[in-house]
Amino acid sequence: MIIYKIADLNIGIENHSDFTKEYLKDYLSSDTEYDFCISITKDIIEYEKQNSEEDFPHKYYEATAILRNICKKVVSDYDGFFLHCSCLEYEGNAYVFTAKSGTGKSTHSRLWREVFGDKVTMINDDKPIIRLIDDKFYIYGTPWNGKHHISNNIKSEIKAIYYLSQGSENAIAKSDPISSISKILSQTVLPDDKKSMENLLDMVEKLVSSTPVFDLSCTISHDAVRTVLNSLKET
Repeated sequence: MIIYKIADLNIGIENHSDFTKEYLKDYLSSDTEYDFCISITKDIIEYEKQNSEEDFPHKYYEATAILRNICKKVVSDYDGFFLHCSCLEYEGNAYVFTAKSGTGKSTHSRLWREVFGDKVTMINDDKPIIRLIDDKFYIYGTPWNGKHHISNNIKSEIKAIYYLSQGSENAIAKSDPISSISKILSQTVLPDDKKSMENLLDMVEKLVSSTPVFDLSCTISHDAVRTVLNSLKET
């Protein structure tokens, strides 16, 4: 068994391939004790393959199965969940951009790097984990970082969340709480047991009540970045 530190949790993983070990290597932990352990079997990998919406090379299904099992445990026991998004750190805070696949989350994050250079640090470009710790929401980099493989093994307190759509001009509006909850839930995996679902709903409700959530219609332009920053000055 090898122990990895992901989202401030020491996670023991058994029976994983050399490919997956390489995939997770940036998250190796020096600790000898773990918070929980995951054992990957052929049946688990086959289940992941049969239920996948995309046709990945076979070697990726093990890593995906590990993510799914981590998320189940985090939702049930560690006040956290994964969010399909692109997120970055700027001036010590995390900015989170979520939307349906193909909307332009990664493109928008790239614009921030173009505008601010090394003042911006990418946290994750696909599947970070959010956790509630001491009444604050943090977002963590994970090895599951999208097709561009952009991420860092860091955490940052969430400043604001933006639900992106493509537009002919840049426009932004505060999202109402019910709409915000619905949009966030649409970009995570819903648990299949009642207790975990209740935990997830409770966390998301707390998140949208304590964190600004905006609807952002944007162009592929540096002005889109300025629109985001100006939104926070007006709240």
